[in-house]
Amino acid sequence: MKKLFILLLVIATHQVKAEVELVPLNMELGYWETTSEMDIEAMLASIPESQRETIRAMMSSRMKIPVVKQCITQDSLNNMEKQMKESFKSAGNDCDLKVNKSTSEEFSGVLTCAGGATTMTISTKSINSKRIESQVIADMGAMGKNNITTIGEWKAATCPEGIK
Repeated sequence: MKKLFILLLVIATHQVKAEVELVPLNMELGYWETTSEMDIEAMLASIPESQRETIRAMMSSRMKIPVVKQCITQDSLNNMEKQMKESFKSAGNDCDLKVNKSTSEEFSGVLTCAGGATTMTISTKSINSKRIESQVIADMGAMGKNNITTIGEWKAATCPEGIK
């Protein structure tokens, strides 16, 4: 799941079925940090009003999404498809990805997992070579929709020890 929030654009499947060729985004090489924020209110919309406050309190205290730290190399940037496959394979997901658009400035696609039970619509933009912004709408069927905003920021040309 770590890779999902890294490039978001790094959305993966066991067998990527891309009709559009994946193009590396305009990104500086080196050390990146990615933060993500979930729209808790949108998630709560499908829950009865009488239970929302209790669930909101539980989610606020437990749903801290960590900052993801990653080293982007020329090889990893050029081989997004491989990273995407490995990302979801390690998480044990069986998903299909439909790439709608892939340019150096923008990526969009729809990830469908578990026979259609979960779908994620992903829109990623390279604001500039040091900032990537993504919007993910995850539709989890009966559990409702989750809106996730992800911001990746370049920090340095060299990566700290131990960051992959």
